[in-house]
Amino acid sequence: MVLFEQARLITYDHKGRAVKDGPISMQGGVIDLDHLRSLASNHSMRRLSEVYPELGHGGHDREAHLKDPVVYEVFEWQTGLAATDLLCAVTVLFGTVDQERPLRTRGHFHKDPDGGELVIGLMGRGRLDLLSRQGEIRQLPVEPGTWAQVPPGWAHRVTNVDSDPMAFLSSCSAAVGHDYEGVPKGSWVGQLRGREET
Repeated sequence: MVLFEQARLITYDHKGRAVKDGPISMQGGVIDLDHLRSLASNHSMRRLSEVYPELGHGGHDREAHLKDPVVYEVFEWQTGLAATDLLCAVTVLFGTVDQERPLRTRGHFHKDPDGGELVIGLMGRGRLDLLSRQGEIRQLPVEPGTWAQVPPGWAHRVTNVDSDPMAFLSSCSAAVGHDYEGVPKGSWVGQLRGREET
């Protein structure tokens, strides 16, 4: 069981006043998604077609919607309005069924070449996939109690390596920006299949 009894998320307005706060707790290895939704200033969902666009999912009818399931949810908070403030997010990545097509977040570089990121495992088992602009690849475990750094200038995404959901906390400067287009299409970590770098 992971329990954060004293943890509080506090968001400040442009005058420095606390505008939202509340405890986040996880009991029995389950994150209370309803509570996270109520606290997050931004909640988004990513579907399979966004992670694997080559599958050709999409459309707005019910059948296409069912064939294009939600892969992960992101709950975001920003500590303030300045570019120097932190952007924090809890991402819940659902369980992988097909190991040939594991569920993962969308990979991206940061637009700010000096912008790094911190990833902390909260629940489940995953892997942080890293790719430098020179083509170097690294993989780091993401599990409860582990933390991993995304160095500036590296593309990154988290892959769920298990059939159970996983969750992680990430934090970076609010000004880093996301570059999804600069990331190679397909599996840029395929050549490391079967081994892990730490």
